Amino acid sequence: MAVEFESVIADGVIWPAYTDDDGRLFIDVDYEVDVPVDHAIVDGVIYPAWIDDDGRLLIDLEG
Repeated sequence: MAVEFESVIADGVIWPAYTDDDGRLFIDVDYEVDVPVDHAIVDGVIYPAWIDDDGRLLIDLEG
């Protein structure tokens, strides 16, 4: 299921982000960062989230 999200959160910092057609996460900044994602913002609500071994963003909408 595709979920529209606004941002991801890592260690309390909110990062603008998006996923490609394969669900791989990209942080939308002009420099290289290593971001340990632990939450995502969907429709203004914060949900637990993480990146799998293939770089895909997974969001626990029941969390």
